[in-house]
Amino acid sequence: MELTPQDQQWAKETIMKTGLFSTCSADNMQKMLDGLVKEHHKSGATVLFQGEISSRLYLVETGKVSVNVRTGRDKAKVAELGPNTYFGEISLLRPRAATATIKAEEETDIVSLPGEIVQALIKNDPALSDFINKKIEERLQGQKKKEE
Repeated sequence: MELTPQDQQWAKETIMKTGLFSTCSADNMQKMLDGLVKEHHKSGATVLFQGEISSRLYLVETGKVSVNVRTGRDKAKVAELGPNTYFGEISLLRPRAATATIKAEEETDIVSLPGEIVQALIKNDPALSDFINKKIEERLQGQKKKEE
């Protein structure tokens, strides 16, 4: 789906709220916005499978998704994410297996930023990579504290 100007404005605001790209120049931000992809998911559809290799930042524009983790034979819903939330940032710089299955709980629109776009930006701005890695590490540390 093509992004409307309203979608792009919303995405820009939401990307800035993640804190991952607060050091980006206006030019780099525009390059990111130009690379965004919008997807519509029907209720019950799987957005991302646990174990699937991913390198995208996903932004929930409308609707709601559940975060489901499988451990052995057990499955558990560990979170629900609604509008203006995001997931997938940990795999943004280095593709890796998704740690959870994400399912649409209702009709949901998701805007995603492909990792290749970010990779192209950090070639010209290595400090951006360091900043994103720092933010990802902070988020991982926050998750570990919640688990303890």
